[in-house]
Amino acid sequence: MNDIINEGRTWPFDKQFADETAYRGYFLSHDAFVVRALDPGLDSNHATSAEGDVLGAFYVKPNFPGRCSHVCNGGFITDPRFRQRGVGRLMGVAFLALARDLGYSASYFNLVFESNKASLALWESLGFERVATLPQAARLEGVQGLDTAYGYHYNLAELPEDFEPAAVAEGRVEAPTSTRISSYNT
Repeated sequence: MNDIINEGRTWPFDKQFADETAYRGYFLSHDAFVVRALDPGLDSNHATSAEGDVLGAFYVKPNFPGRCSHVCNGGFITDPRFRQRGVGRLMGVAFLALARDLGYSASYFNLVFESNKASLALWESLGFERVATLPQAARLEGVQGLDTAYGYHYNLAELPEDFEPAAVAEGRVEAPTSTRISSYNT
């Protein structure tokens, strides 16, 4: 996580977590998941990866308290060595099924930065709907001026019961689309 914070391109934090306890308090406060390699393979730099290597991790937790706690949020980290290898997509589709199975009825991502083209493409390909724009939201590395952030919504209540995350991640079936919320579109 601290490596991602130091990159300064995808998360809003500008200071590292001081220690493991601080990290655990944030990332592991609710439900967290890890994606590991089942077999040895090649990472995005064509270096060998070993069975059991951590490829990525994500959390699912309420985005808001109390009366709005049925809306969840997710935070995703892909090991830089495994970017552009389908790990983010696998985590994204697993997130949809897990969030629904954990009892959430919707998901809302608050800060998907305009400069993070891979993230924008991923969420849109999985049927998330862009429902908010927050101009001048972040000071990010590699971005001149302030970057725009988008909010993305997914209606988990409409995810089919027979949704198969692995089939969607592998591209064997298309991701179901979430229902548009007209009240958000102005």
